[in-house]
Amino acid sequence: MDKTNELGTKSVGKLLAQYSIPSVIAMLVNAIYNIVDRIFIGQFAGEEALAGLTIAFPVMMILFAFASLIGAGGAALLSINLGKKDIRETSHVFGNMMSVGLIITGLTVGTIYFNLETVLSIFGANASVMSFASDYMKIILYGFIFQMISFNLSSAVRAENQPILSMISMLASAITNIILDAIFIVALGWGVKGAALATISGQFVGLMIVLSFYLRGKSVLKLRLRDFIPAWRVYSKIIAIGFSTFISTIGSSIAMSFLNRGLVKYGGTAAITSMGAINSLYTLFIMPIMGIQQGMQPIIGYNHGAKLRSRVYKTLKLGILIGVIFSTVVFILLEIFPTTFISMFLDPTSSTIPIAVTGLRIYMLMLPLLSINMFGIAFYQSTAKSGSALILGMLRQVILLIPIVMVMQNLFGLIGVWASVPISDFISIMITVIALVVSYRREKSTGIEPAAETALA
Repeated sequence: MDKTNELGTKSVGKLLAQYSIPSVIAMLVNAIYNIVDRIFIGQFAGEEALAGLTIAFPVMMILFAFASLIGAGGAALLSINLGKKDIRETSHVFGNMMSVGLIITGLTVGTIYFNLETVLSIFGANASVMSFASDYMKIILYGFIFQMISFNLSSAVRAENQPILSMISMLASAITNIILDAIFIVALGWGVKGAALATISGQFVGLMIVLSFYLRGKSVLKLRLRDFIPAWRVYSKIIAIGFSTFISTIGSSIAMSFLNRGLVKYGGTAAITSMGAINSLYTLFIMPIMGIQQGMQPIIGYNHGAKLRSRVYKTLKLGILIGVIFSTVVFILLEIFPTTFISMFLDPTSSTIPIAVTGLRIYMLMLPLLSINMFGIAFYQSTAKSGSALILGMLRQVILLIPIVMVMQNLFGLIGVWASVPISDFISIMITVIALVVSYRREKSTGIEPAAETALA
């Protein structure tokens, strides 16, 4: 049954809750199961094994960048076409999302697999952690196809006004992963290999759930073989819209390699281990923001396609307000109880704890406002303004963070490495605010908010 019409008629607040709450729950659980990997590894396999996962993380981000290139770009295009009531074109986009995703997966996985140790060395792996990082990544690469397809299908079901299904898929994936972590890492003692096997097993379970929605014919979009035939016209649109997310994620991976090198140089393995704990906490608390972002995108995309632009800006404003309030509460908790949070991953008596606590307090300084940059990127993606989305997506991790960390580490050592992150965040947030205000005033001055739109909002 087609439930997409309510995206243009239902209260924006109710829609945002309807879409964001399942996404937030799913993303939180997703973050938790990634963190559980690190908790189990840190507690049962040692700090060097945790450092190995920290090195592997930016490589996994490269893989995720390619998944999000297709998933984010395709989802925005699906929502826009649904808003235009063009079901035929929407199904064609859907098929091409899947085919290009499979092609890119094969190329990416193959390239990384056959150059794995070189890649890990680039991201800061030394002799003491190389074996841990390599063992983990080999298994992750074998199962990445599950994550790619699942991510694309989850993006599509959210565009079809089925956010609960996406949530169920991610919940099932996370629960499977957590159970298998306990079995593989604790009971069987498989270490990082067990963590990787648990991860890909969970992703497979999640894929089966969301795939069944389409195989049972319950969707507006249909899996037709002719829609899988590559069409450059569609590919180019998907890639153009999703490229900002891709660059942002790739930039995060590259920036992480610079951070890791600075951490190794000025703080050794203890600093890398600290980053593993900090990054896990960051992931845990940024995932709900990503859930709100995912909830916003189909609403903004549909209403942009339907030319109901006042609803577009109302969704953006409400999303930013919720994101800032949530992030501020989290920031206060982290600043007051840093040792409690860090001790989830490290032995409370470890000499690494003070390094990690200092890093956490500095690293998270701009967390309260970070959602502004993330939602700004989502806004421009969802309205097919790929150029603006690309620039904002590159700001934090490519244009700003890399040169800032290079300068700051030379001036202030380890503290400079930690401080480079909030400095980059602050500048990118300010530029995002200016860009959004300019866009809003420009569209308002052209009279794009007729009474009919305002009434619907």
